[in-house]
Parts: sequence; C-alpha cells; structure tokens
Amino acid sequence: MRTFIGIPIPKELRKKVYKIGKEIEMRGVKTVKPENLHWTVKFFGDLDEKEIKKVKEIMDSIEKEKIEIEVRGIGTFPGSSYVKIIWVGVSKGRTEFYEFLKEINKKFSGIGKNSSVIPHLTIGRVKFIKDKENLLKKIDELRNVRIGRMKINKIVLYESQLTTKGPVYKEIKKIEW
Repeated sequence: MRTFIGIPIPKELRKKVYKIGKEIEMRGVKTVKPENLHWTVKFFGDLDEKEIKKVKEIMDSIEKEKIEIEVRGIGTFPGSSYVKIIWVGVSKGRTEFYEFLKEINKKFSGIGKNSSVIPHLTIGRVKFIKDKENLLKKIDELRNVRIGRMKINKIVLYESQLTTKGPVYKEIKKIEW
C-alpha cells in the first residue's frame, strides 16, 4: 500500500492556496486538487501490513507540540533552472515546524523511503514547461505572498491510490492534540 504522513490544512487556507495554484497553472503544470493539499511529513512509498502497524504504533508515541505557522511564499524544487515541484512555504514558526518534522522523520527512519525534511505544501507539479519565462515570472510575483496562519495540531497517515484522474488519498489513522 502506497502511504505517507501529512498534515491537512484548514478549509479557509485550502481555498487560498488553491487560488494561488490556479494563478500559476498553465500548459504542462498540473495543480493539486484542494482536497489533496497537505504538508508533507514523511513519504513512505509502498508498505506492507506489518510496516503499517509499526507506523501506527510510532504515531501514537509522537510528542505532540502545538505550533503555529504563517503560510507564506512560493518556491520551486529543485530550483528555478529546473522546475519539477511548485510549493508554498512557511515564514513564522518555520524553525519549530522544521524541528518537529525532523523529529518525526527520525522516529520513522528505516521504514519506507528516506527523504529530506523541508517544510513545504506542494501546489503544482511540472510535467513540461512550454513558457518557462512566464511561469518563473508568475512565481516571482508570488514569492512573498501571505496566505494565512494555522496551528499544527494533527498528523494523518494516508493511503495514496494513483488513478488516471490523479491521486486519491484515504485516511488510515489520525492523531490530534
């Protein structure tokens, strides 16, 4: 089962983030559906039932820390010379959020894929760029866009089913504090 841990975003922020995604949407850039917007905590990839059980146990042991972040700014991975992912970032609370994500990832080391810890909310994926200059211009205009604030007070283990219409996420386990 293809799985990941994410942090859902509140409905009011989801609308704002989706609207920003629509501003950068163009041929070759696929934006993330509002219901799929989340902070990526840990991508596991395919896990078997035994590994999923272990993930659930570890989730129960995570030290819960209330963090408030300001959702702000837009950027790209791996960079502006080669754009694959377009994301929204964090300004205030970034250090605390980063440390929280790093600690969670440490608890899951050895399970699934290893990935770097960078607080980001994917809003678009680039398949190809017909007009790279225009895309980079739009991203630059939104570089410091203010979206809003939110509390980090839950994590969710999701199953990710890939379909022809895009991924469908199903909640497996949620921890709230």
